[in-house]
Amino acid sequence: MAGSDSTLVKPIRQKIPTMTESEEILWMGGPTSRSMFGRYLLSGFILATYLVFWWANVVDRPTGDGQVAFIVKSSHIAADLTGVVGIFVTLLVVAKIVHFQNGPLSGKWTISWTLLSASAPILWTGIETGFSIAGIFSSDTSPIPAFSEGHYLLLGVIFSSSMLIISVIYQRSFTYAITDKRIHLIKKFLYVDASSQSIAYDRIENLIVDTTVIGRILRFGTIQILTASGLNVGSESTSGSIGVVTDPSPQDNGSGGNKILSRVGLLISYKRSRPRTVNTPESCIYGIHSPESIHQLINQASDAFKQGGAS
Repeated sequence: MAGSDSTLVKPIRQKIPTMTESEEILWMGGPTSRSMFGRYLLSGFILATYLVFWWANVVDRPTGDGQVAFIVKSSHIAADLTGVVGIFVTLLVVAKIVHFQNGPLSGKWTISWTLLSASAPILWTGIETGFSIAGIFSSDTSPIPAFSEGHYLLLGVIFSSSMLIISVIYQRSFTYAITDKRIHLIKKFLYVDASSQSIAYDRIENLIVDTTVIGRILRFGTIQILTASGLNVGSESTSGSIGVVTDPSPQDNGSGGNKILSRVGLLISYKRSRPRTVNTPESCIYGIHSPESIHQLINQASDAFKQGGAS
């Protein structure tokens, strides 16, 4: 991008507020849409889960023999009998699995939206039942319509499409720029979550190109930037949630209920150990096309920067 027309460079510089006027842009980009594959898959699974429960409520129990027919009939029976509780438990388990993985997919908004997707039907029916028991509204005057099989389909489309849209917005919230003096990592997510980092070449101790199996198939990868201050380096110990109560000491006179709640909180918040290097779009050049060529560009820019400083 060196030597570009000033009318093109100005809006580019506006996207990188941490860049100085003396810097020359060598490359600018962001995560590819393919790098959000996991979120798209989660969105599809939410829709599929709702569709199964909708299908079980609108279609008669299938018949037939064989292993496939047995699985289909068992799924139909389970979804039909458990209803909103079943969909809550299913998506709650999915949220816990994603949370336990403690990877790029385990972000706060992803987990929160999955939990909301799990809770919506049971909250709907719970409020509806509460109004009925309290006698606040009659069935004709209630502000909340009775939950029916069609609402499975409606909620499934809403939550799945919303996660898909948010994933696209999230992917486009990151901008990476390589200049002749430093690397810039910019995040602007929905105007409520913004951050920026600038890493000078003399701070960089190592660069690692990380390409997963999915990344090799879909042709994207990540460049981890390791510095002396620990950027892009995560904890090697097992991660626990902030605020989890530890086991009471023998001198603690807490009730058995508190002990149970403590253990439940520990179970919910437990995550697997993170690897030494943590790939998140905020802390590395995440999910870009052709990461090897960008790695080479950074090395060339770093060598030129250090040679210029030494001269």
